[in-house]
Amino acid sequence: MSKSKQNIHNIHNNGSIINKSLILNRIKFHYNLKNNTDLARFLGIETNTLSNWYKRNTLNYDLIFTKCEELNPNWIINGHGRPSKSYHNPEENPAAFADEAREYLRSIDQQEEVEKLTKVIAAQDQTIAAQAQTIMLMEKLIGQK
Repeated sequence: MSKSKQNIHNIHNNGSIINKSLILNRIKFHYNLKNNTDLARFLGIETNTLSNWYKRNTLNYDLIFTKCEELNPNWIINGHGRPSKSYHNPEENPAAFADEAREYLRSIDQQEEVEKLTKVIAAQDQTIAAQAQTIMLMEKLIGQK
């Protein structure tokens, strides 16, 4: 494909060039894929192919839409609308949203508790080290008498 045809292929309906990295990152985010290796595996392609897609701002739309058929194409391409049919809108199901919010807050509380306990453990480690030095000094004093 010539450079001019490729550029026409990359142009979005509002005249801007489509950022394929955003499309790939949306897919990675939606499927909770941790890295590009996981994304390549999900798509059934080699990691170097995926790397080239990122570098060249290209991708295989047929493959993307086949592998992600439950996703909203409008969301995949430009981030508008719902990601998928199963994705819930908090306004449509406030109880589910409230449950998610509670779970999120619970996880934050747990993270804060872990941070507090980590600080307590660090302080206790310092106390233990100071006590060990005191014991060594006392043993030296006892040994001198």
